This record gives sequence, C-alpha cells and structure tokens, in this order.
Amino acid sequence: MTKLLRTGLTGLAMLLSGMAGAADLGKVALPPAPELPALYSWTGFYAGLQGGYAWGNSRVRIGGAFAPASFRLGEDTAFGGAHGGFNYQLGGLVLGVEGDVEALNSRSRFDGIGLSARVSQDWQGSARARLGLAFDRWMVYGTGGASFTEYERRVFAPGGGFGERLTSARTGWNVGAGVNFAFTDHLILGAEYRYTDFGRNRFASSGAFPGLSGAQELTSHSARASIAYKF
Repeated sequence: MTKLLRTGLTGLAMLLSGMAGAADLGKVALPPAPELPALYSWTGFYAGLQGGYAWGNSRVRIGGAFAPASFRLGEDTAFGGAHGGFNYQLGGLVLGVEGDVEALNSRSRFDGIGLSARVSQDWQGSARARLGLAFDRWMVYGTGGASFTEYERRVFAPGGGFGERLTSARTGWNVGAGVNFAFTDHLILGAEYRYTDFGRNRFASSGAFPGLSGAQELTSHSARASIAYKF
C-alpha cells in the first residue's frame, strides 16, 4: 500500500511539473509584428518646371471706316515655364496654393482689303488655389484662380506704309484639374488641364486710324506636364 501511494505521488509530481513547463512555454514573447510603411505626406513647399500646349480661337471684331470685319484668330502654341507652391495635408485632403509663369509664342494675323492686323502673346502667369484628395503617393486635385498676360496688336494698311502698335495687359480667371504622383519623397510628377478666360478686351486707335475700334474675346485651353522638387 505504501509503495502504491509512493508511486501515485511520484506520478502526480511529474504531471504537475509538465503542466508548469507548458505554462512557462506559453509565456514566451512572440516577435513584434513588422511596422507598416508610413503614408506619403504632401505637406511642404515645392518648385519645378512645366511645359505644354495651348489651343483656342479668339473672335476679333473691328469697326470703323477702314475695314469693318469679324474674324477668328487661332492661338495654338507651345509654352514652358516655372512654378512653385505650398501644400498642407489634413488627413486625405490636401490644401494648397500655387503660382506659375510661362513663355509662349502665340502669333495670329488677319489680312483684309484695307486693313491688316497681327496679334501676339509672349507670356502668361497665374496665381491659384488647389484642393486635392490624396491616395498615398497619388493626388487628384482641382484648381482655380487669377490669370495674367499681355497682348500686342499691330494694325496697318497694306501698301500704305503706316500703322500702329497697341499693347494691353489683361487679368482673367482660370479653372482646371490634374493629378500628381510622388515618384520619390522629393520628386513629384504631374499632368494638368486648364481653361483660361481673359474676357472681352476692347481697343481703339491712338491716331493712325481715326475711328478704328474693336474687341477681342480671349479664351484658351491648355494641357501641361510638370516635374517639381518637394523641399
């Protein structure tokens, strides 16, 4: 009986020892889970270059004793320039401001019986607000604001040997949409469409063509690609 009891106590001790060891194994710390990569932040200043193509048709109406006429001028032209701005990200929303200036070579002409005209535009700029929706390194956005430019008109009589030059600075508005992609933490690629409207610009002769007056409706579409560095 004593031997049997001794054997039972020994087995119980071994069982309890095994259970304690298993409990200790259950307390072994597992390796930490790997950290997820942080989402890209669009907050910060940036500056870069852009280029693209603009197209449109401006209607010009000329009145007076020389050659009353109404005609359209094609304004298709390539352009290039620089831009800079600042973004601030709030969750998935990105608020921003941006400005740009671009050189272009828009040249149009009209040749009538008693009057000829040349219209040129050499530069344009804008100051805009932007509202974007970020998807990590991708962002889609809408933009809009003020536009600035200067038009030069040369009016002359064919074969008459006289003419005049009219210059006018214009302020208008623009609206558009685009997409940006953060190729690296600092390099941002972009594509954008924009519509620009400088309104109706009225002009009149300064003396070479008495009574000559006119108006030009100034609108254009543009598509541009860009590359920028985020500081």
